[in-house]
Amino acid sequence: MTKDAVSEVKVLLIEDDEDDYILTLDYLQCIPNFKFNLVWQSQYHQALDALEGNTFDLCLLDYQLGAQTGLSVLEEARKRQVHTPIIMLTGQSDEVLDNEALRAGAEDFVLKSEISSPRFIRSIRYALARKELERERLERLRVESDSRAKDRFLAHLSHELRTPLTSILGYTNLLLSREELQNIKPELSIINNNSEHLLNLLNDVLDLSKLKENKLELNKQNTCLNSFLSDLYSLFRMAAAKKGLSFTIVATTPLPQNVEVDKTRLKQVLINIIYNAIKFTSSGFVTVEVTFMQHHRLQFNVVDTGIGIPEEKIKRIFKPFEQVQNVTTRTNEGAGLGLAISSALIKLMGGALNVESTLGEGSKFCFDIALNVDETLELAPLSLNKMHNDSDCSLPTDLQGHILIVEDIGEIQMLLRTLIGQVGATADIANDGVEALALLERDAAKYDLVLMDLHMPRMDGRDTIVAVRERDINLPIVALTAAAQKGTKEELVALGFDDMMSKPINVSDLGRCLKEYLSGEQRNSSNEIKEPSNALTFLVVEDDSDTRNLLTLLLNSLQINVVSADCAHSCWQEFSSHGEGFFDAILLDIGLPDKSGLTLAKEIKARSPRQYIVIASGYDPEPEKLAEAKIDDVMLKPITLNDLKEIQEKFQ
Repeated sequence: MTKDAVSEVKVLLIEDDEDDYILTLDYLQCIPNFKFNLVWQSQYHQALDALEGNTFDLCLLDYQLGAQTGLSVLEEARKRQVHTPIIMLTGQSDEVLDNEALRAGAEDFVLKSEISSPRFIRSIRYALARKELERERLERLRVESDSRAKDRFLAHLSHELRTPLTSILGYTNLLLSREELQNIKPELSIINNNSEHLLNLLNDVLDLSKLKENKLELNKQNTCLNSFLSDLYSLFRMAAAKKGLSFTIVATTPLPQNVEVDKTRLKQVLINIIYNAIKFTSSGFVTVEVTFMQHHRLQFNVVDTGIGIPEEKIKRIFKPFEQVQNVTTRTNEGAGLGLAISSALIKLMGGALNVESTLGEGSKFCFDIALNVDETLELAPLSLNKMHNDSDCSLPTDLQGHILIVEDIGEIQMLLRTLIGQVGATADIANDGVEALALLERDAAKYDLVLMDLHMPRMDGRDTIVAVRERDINLPIVALTAAAQKGTKEELVALGFDDMMSKPINVSDLGRCLKEYLSGEQRNSSNEIKEPSNALTFLVVEDDSDTRNLLTLLLNSLQINVVSADCAHSCWQEFSSHGEGFFDAILLDIGLPDKSGLTLAKEIKARSPRQYIVIASGYDPEPEKLAEAKIDDVMLKPITLNDLKEIQEKFQ
């Protein structure tokens, strides 16, 4: 606070002596840099009602209050969840009373004779500072609560939209592959193209959210660069030709034959930029220049002779929901997310997106990305003749095997069974985890592979995989999910899945999966639980046995030792027997059968104030109650591996 700054403070004075009220008021008015708005209450019940509203910044409480004492006010205030800092005032020094007041919740204990002393001013300043810290803590909890609510909504939105899109795209692709339907293929293509457009819009919204929350990760894989650029050329050659444009991809230097990149994200970036270039170019050309630079960097320049962008508007195009066409035209096509997402993805790949543009003459979008390449890499000129197609969408046709499909949506069951039939394999159907578990317990050897949805009634995929692995059933199981984000695959592998596929089901991804697991070339499973080290030890208190087992598996996969308890009583037994300081963190379910998790947390904190406690809840607890229980962190169910990693990182 600067010398001339004045802070307004609303104070409740609980005092039954009018003379003391006047003396206190006079002195407060003399304290520099503060403007105290004093409200006086002399009656016990009216004072408590005033405190309960939590509208005051500070309370000055007299110890003697008629037939009542200040201690009874403190005790009742705590029951009513009052968060206003309270300073106890008394006429005489009493160490016992001082300690009782502090234990009852007072911030400080001050003699009335000290009201005109620097000690009283310091006491007020400290109490207000703690009030401000508490306010900031509550605000942070509210912000975190809003963020978690948004994440749950996006996950739900993703699942609800991707499930019908899986059926629409899958069956449309099947119909397009049938020779006898040539007469309606134009109409089917319209359905397919619009479905893919809808999927792209959904992906854009989800990608933007993941990027902002740092929950999107790159999936680098070995990629034939020549084939990658050939696919890109084929994708846009016809679109450019329809507008009378020349579209070319040229390499200004020899290029590496194979590179380690996230080809899906790189392709997403280039499609966004090239699509805009073609859309806003009415004559001339669109050219993609590719250059292999020093320090193993790959540069892309997308040059067009389009309408250009005014210099003062260039920065706007990288902001979410700002449309390029709104800068230069009157049309309103698109969501305005493409360039914002492209810029963020390029940054994630180790580069930056830049633009040079002249209104009426054209634009040049430039970026370069870091490559993982071998020091002995071979360079060769670019050839757009497809020698190898990385994006081959055809299914293998020479596979054999029997697959269990665990999926509750009938249309997706039929789609998967049809596609599996095309590769030469056969399939059974289970409508949920309960049916799947029964089939596998009866005859697991019958199946070569299980494809399992995560979101199902009765028993979902996560609970099912835990139950399956507990029964020592070790056949390969691949998770199907419409809500994949950063850390999802690691979490699922830790639970016992061998792999993951995202919905809507991509035919080429399904083909690779079936070829891998039905050809006898299965990779080594990476889901073996390693012996946890002694680095961290957590106490998990959860009454639901499935959730308790799940948390144990996830924590063990992070090399964390786990001691578990199923109720508050057994929690106290474990806590007492191991001793204070043994557990690095305690994960408490908020709804235990014998006591509230918040109440249990307060009791543990009373004995061991430094104990780190995390509340696990199926809903957002009230920030005030979390603050009262001095909770260190909150996790919303279902708890993911990523959530637990964040807790683990706080101890590193």
